[in-house]
Amino acid sequence: MGAVWTLGPHKMWFEEPDTVRLVTVGVYDMKLLEESNALVRELKKNHPTLYLISDSRQGTGMSADVRKVLGENPDLMPYAATVMFGSSFAMRTMVNMMIRAGELMGKKGNTPFAMVATEEDAKAWVAAQREAAKAKAS
Repeated sequence: MGAVWTLGPHKMWFEEPDTVRLVTVGVYDMKLLEESNALVRELKKNHPTLYLISDSRQGTGMSADVRKVLGENPDLMPYAATVMFGSSFAMRTMVNMMIRAGELMGKKGNTPFAMVATEEDAKAWVAAQREAAKAKAS
């Protein structure tokens, strides 16, 4: 692990070959969305394909403005795929409701997304996404 960025109470870092790790503490708000996306845009200059593993064990949800902007534009996140682990029941329910509502309104994202139980599951999911992308490219 190289540099760790502190974004308020949250932490973010890059892991080779292509993974961004995010630990959310408390609410995922618009400031975190904007700051993390700005860092990822810089990372993408050297790593065009990035995957996000989000540790939400300490997360308490998303602010209303983040829910709104992601609901309106599910592909706003600059990742090839995103996975969350350790989410509370309430957070899993909220995210599932956001996804379902977006689908009903015809705003289904093109970016793979999953919620899993553990960090190991998240890493395995990203590895499977990476392999699927390689297979599709060949």
